[in-house]
Amino acid sequence: METKESIGQRIRRIRIQQGLSLAKVVGDDVSRAFLNQVEMGKARPSIRVLRILAERLGTEVEYLLQGQVAGVERELSLEKGRVLIARGEHKRALLALRPAVASYDWPLGTDARLAQAEAYMALGRKDEAKAILERERNLIELHNDHHRRERMRTIERGGHFQFAGDAVDVHLRMADRAQRSGNNFDELEHYRAARVLLEAGAEDPATGLFGRASRSPKET
Repeated sequence: METKESIGQRIRRIRIQQGLSLAKVVGDDVSRAFLNQVEMGKARPSIRVLRILAERLGTEVEYLLQGQVAGVERELSLEKGRVLIARGEHKRALLALRPAVASYDWPLGTDARLAQAEAYMALGRKDEAKAILERERNLIELHNDHHRRERMRTIERGGHFQFAGDAVDVHLRMADRAQRSGNNFDELEHYRAARVLLEAGAEDPATGLFGRASRSPKET
């Protein structure tokens, strides 16, 4: 039987994973002795203190309280930000990314912060971008994530990451990869994206036919 993680245990785990000392987390707002008591389960922080700790730990109050993963609002925040970056609207992208940037959930939080770093690079704020990338580097290496490693390197060079190959084929390959990893959410997302592209008139890499061209006369 799995033991449920307490608030204090969750705070301690995140702090250690982030490589932060007690003093670094509490700053001037909370005493180190109090945080130590919280981590040991001998004290319970107020919502005000939880907000401070969540911000310092790069997570959300909801996650500290219940261990809940990021909701659809943060997923939406990330995708809006990425679209705006692809369209060259970097200032708007930074605003859109805010709800997702604070997420501790893997890989959403890292994806959002990589997008944030890309926007900063495009705006000439290279020091801020490099600081973000340096913090994310350890987490990416910890997960041995090849795709995000390549994305990070592209951003470091000041470029915009793009998948090589036909867009439909890329999504289908990513769907296959997600299926092998048992990631049903990503698999669904990539199949949905491939379907939208085909319905919008993209060429099917398997048949060479275009989505709209394959419709019957009644559908056009």
